[in-house]
Amino acid sequence: MYARSLGREAASCGLNCKDGFPADPRAEKFARIHGLALAAHRTVNVQEFRFRDDDFVIVMEPAHLAAFRTKVDDCHQIVLAGNYCKKRNPYIHDPYNCCDKYFDHCEQRVMEAVRGICG
Repeated sequence: MYARSLGREAASCGLNCKDGFPADPRAEKFARIHGLALAAHRTVNVQEFRFRDDDFVIVMEPAHLAAFRTKVDDCHQIVLAGNYCKKRNPYIHDPYNCCDKYFDHCEQRVMEAVRGICG
């Protein structure tokens, strides 16, 4: 949603989620604070997502690189989001099972990476 708010075409999918679930309530709250709406968002598993040949795939953790290639293919350009932050760090944790404070920290890093990617 943040990339879209910056005028970019973007979509998301998850490596280990089931289809059709709403966004994490913490993500909805974080988005709302930043002027974004996730109420209509629904999860999509990576294996159900329709990739285009020219898609630029962004993952959060180094382990996601291999997982994506295993579950989808190795034909897409894949990058680590954290490499686009001001202070480069290839690892942005998936904060799903973390406390609220750390969840917000990870979401801030994702927004920073999106700004770096979108220029």
